[in-house]
Amino acid sequence: MTMNSGYAASVLLALVLLWAMPAQATTLTIEEALKRTLVQSPGLQLYPYQQRIHDAAAISAGQRPNPELNLELADVLGTGDSTGFKNAELTLSLSQLIELGDKRQKRLELTQWQSKLTEQQYQLDKVDALAATMRSFLQLLHQQDLLQWTEQKMATEQQMLDVAKQRAKAGNVTDADVTRLELKVLQSRMEHKSLLAEKRVNLRLLASHWASQPDFETVSGDLSLLPTLPVLADVLTQLQQAPELQWWLTQSRVLDSQLQLAKALGQADLTLGAGIRRNEQSNDNAFVLQLSMPLSLENPNRGAVLASEALAEQTKLQQQQTMQQLQLQTERIYLQLTQLSEQILDYQKAVIPLAQQLLEQMSAGYQQGIFDMTDLLSAQQEILSAKRNVIDLQYALHLQLLELERLTGLPMVVKGPQALTQQRNRSTLPLQQELSQ
Repeated sequence: MTMNSGYAASVLLALVLLWAMPAQATTLTIEEALKRTLVQSPGLQLYPYQQRIHDAAAISAGQRPNPELNLELADVLGTGDSTGFKNAELTLSLSQLIELGDKRQKRLELTQWQSKLTEQQYQLDKVDALAATMRSFLQLLHQQDLLQWTEQKMATEQQMLDVAKQRAKAGNVTDADVTRLELKVLQSRMEHKSLLAEKRVNLRLLASHWASQPDFETVSGDLSLLPTLPVLADVLTQLQQAPELQWWLTQSRVLDSQLQLAKALGQADLTLGAGIRRNEQSNDNAFVLQLSMPLSLENPNRGAVLASEALAEQTKLQQQQTMQQLQLQTERIYLQLTQLSEQILDYQKAVIPLAQQLLEQMSAGYQQGIFDMTDLLSAQQEILSAKRNVIDLQYALHLQLLELERLTGLPMVVKGPQALTQQRNRSTLPLQQELSQ
């Protein structure tokens, strides 16, 4: 069965067009962004190699000293009775160094704690990497809300401009009022264009967290869904498990192990040997036993012990200082979160309803000729500014919440805020219709 050449050409053209068509804009979720960061983050990809280095160090630390084979030939190539090899004395012995002070076990313990410290550093870097990704994600959500706010603002101003032009023809609106509205529309379009440019930059910034180019145009989430703040006492309790404090605790264990190993290295080791000796002159053989130990009149590792003790004490002090700083930062962030929550609630319960009431009064007065266009524009600006402030406050609250999660190591940073994955009930009315109610 043969294919018609015209049909084949049509199929080929369709495939080419399909390939050339731009991909549809995709939406990135916070879960996918965090997953990509965990798998492809350049910084996090280095840790498996460091773990292999620690595994190799543990193998070296667990090895015992190798035995030594000694061969000694005496009383040869001399003069008199020692001419040639007639009176040669050959000794063959095998010696073994016996480590005292449990040095091998202490080396193993040190490598284990060093490996644990690397794991703790990985946890710290992982939280920082995920928090950085989340910060860029929140920034894009904020920009998307601002873009939507600007588009609604532009639609409202354009609607007012169209009405003003119609009234200007009838002589009810001055040319200056029309020009003022045209200026506002132009400024809003410029603001919208600037936000679009910033969004393209931030799309690349978000994708850079996993060393890639953005294959998405938008991110999904809702900043208006605010979490319920936990009790401060519970947050401070959770702070005890903060990744940074865990790192300092492990670092203290590493230095304690170094101190114990330094003390053990100050103890002399024992060398045992055994062999056989051959005397050519008497044609006799004999066994040889050896025992040697250095005379440690002074501890050769005393300086290292003192240095390890000082480092251990310094680390404990730094751990206490870090705990105090984290507690102060946590309390400060918690107070800021409380204030932001109260401000958002004030705007939603008081400021915006009053601004809406003012706009309705101004609109009615404008229809009756009591107020002019400037008064109406001022009233519209009040409610627009109030809604813009709410968007900014919600963004600021999520940033502070993210910082709190980063400090305390709460799982929300790793899993992503669940509130952002939910859908909010937006008003079905465009902003210009809301303003005209």
